[in-house]
Amino acid sequence: MRPGDLDIWRRGLIRESDRYAGTGLEFDTLYLGGGTPSLLGPQDVRALLDLLKDRFSMRLAEFTLEANPSSFNNVEAGNLRTKDEPRACPSPQDTKAHPTTSDDEQRLAGWVEAGVTRLSVGVQSFDDDVLDILGRESSEAQAAEFVRLARRAGFASVGLDLLVGVPGETRCGLVKTLAGVRRSAPDHVSLYILENVEGLPFETVLRGNPVEDDTAADAFEFMAAGLEAEGLRRYEISNFARPGRESLHNLKYWRYQPFLGLGPSAGSHIGNERWMNAPRLDDWASALEEGRDPRAEIVSLEPAVAAKEALISGLRLVKGVDLRRLGDRFGIDLLARYEKEINGLAGDGLLLREKDRLRIPEERLLVSNAVLSRFV
Repeated sequence: MRPGDLDIWRRGLIRESDRYAGTGLEFDTLYLGGGTPSLLGPQDVRALLDLLKDRFSMRLAEFTLEANPSSFNNVEAGNLRTKDEPRACPSPQDTKAHPTTSDDEQRLAGWVEAGVTRLSVGVQSFDDDVLDILGRESSEAQAAEFVRLARRAGFASVGLDLLVGVPGETRCGLVKTLAGVRRSAPDHVSLYILENVEGLPFETVLRGNPVEDDTAADAFEFMAAGLEAEGLRRYEISNFARPGRESLHNLKYWRYQPFLGLGPSAGSHIGNERWMNAPRLDDWASALEEGRDPRAEIVSLEPAVAAKEALISGLRLVKGVDLRRLGDRFGIDLLARYEKEINGLAGDGLLLREKDRLRIPEERLLVSNAVLSRFV
């Protein structure tokens, strides 16, 4: 981050939120993510919340902040590993914690006091070898201690982001990560397969050493079974939660509900429009300063297109969608419109039809693209 970027972002956020003030928008979830939001101190988070409350009707049931353990200095030097230190594969019952101290407890507690209810921690792995491959600055010990301190700070919910399908990943490493999950006892886990997507932070990791799809899928299924054994129930293709701890904010995306995003690269979907803001901070901020529209991509949605997108998003959920209710929402008979596709996929065992409800069998969720692409 360049000097002054945070001030540019703050001023832009004020201007952009002013664009939507007085529109009658109401919000019950808030998600502070993208970039490194954990660089914001409690006073910054409180100021942001106050700014939004001044402009919108907000009755928050959930306020999520993304955090990165490497942005904290929360492990004593004596607990940091060295490159030559042997790394044993733990027993599945290994629950040993890292006895460390932290200078960051006040910051974590400050976030809670500022109104954050849910912390989403970008752990990626509890295997130091995998963290090395990913180029992460944090160690397994740091991540474990960070989550422990977050628990103690009093967040209503603590979630972890994990990655599988990393080059050099081993079954032993996956066992280490499950042991870390057991120690952390999170309320929510997002489990993703590493993808070689241009422009994303981990693009270079896979470029020269791709992982076979079957190998990545096996790793995912191994982890998924382990998460289920820890009481984390799968409710979406890549998301697991304890009962009642599902991400209320992310459920809006899968249920095709309206949302407003503020800031560079932020996406929004309100009414019959979907849009993305300019990706670069300077472009987004200068457009707002000059009174121009900061949006870079605007898509107008006809009812048929919106209904199709809602169907595709809803099928990501383990429970699937109620086709009749969804069709009524958009004034379209989805059962009639997609009868051929539904019958064909059901015949192949890729869809289950239970009266009006349509869902992908849980054991087929990893090949959901083969299902969802049929509706495109």
